[in-house]
Amino acid sequence: MEIFATFETWHLGDGNYPPLKKGQLVNLSFEIEPDVLTAAQKDAPQRFHHLGQAEYEFTGVVLCVYRDDSSDRIVVIEADQFRFYINSPLTEGVGHGDTVSGRGTLALDHYIWVEFLADYSDPPDLFYKLRVMDICRVQIPERFIVRSGRNVSLPTRVKLYDYGPGDLTNVESITDEEYVSFIVQFADADVPLEPIPRTFL
Repeated sequence: MEIFATFETWHLGDGNYPPLKKGQLVNLSFEIEPDVLTAAQKDAPQRFHHLGQAEYEFTGVVLCVYRDDSSDRIVVIEADQFRFYINSPLTEGVGHGDTVSGRGTLALDHYIWVEFLADYSDPPDLFYKLRVMDICRVQIPERFIVRSGRNVSLPTRVKLYDYGPGDLTNVESITDEEYVSFIVQFADADVPLEPIPRTFL
């Protein structure tokens, strides 16, 4: 298995994750931040297709729904043997056993899964033992940065179609920098059978 996920630098400031480095063994859960999520035919074939730079199209089955009556509604999906969750208003109306299709960005769990795991009834295993294969530093293009006096505002990441090749640099490790995000390539090849501690601080 090989997957690509975005790592936003606010995770470092919040103390969620350590700065990952190439070759590191990790144990992580993931979420999709969807742009589109729609109902699909019950018998639609499952897929989890990488479009590039941590963007995915998927079709999968809803395994569980948690916090159904709150704004933190969590829908767990399995798509082509890969499990992740979605925490988005786009999940409204989605129920257990439904087949859904969507497109979005694969990201590291923003802590709503691992931190509250004990609160979820019979939670499916969303954790993957992986190795960091490559890290790409993404410079957020200047057109997305708004400066007003000493104030600066910008997105924590930009979409695949918003940056060019000159904004991407392969690096050895994640660093705590301004105006950047990272895309990490993970794989399960040559990962030892021994337990790997969950990669959360």
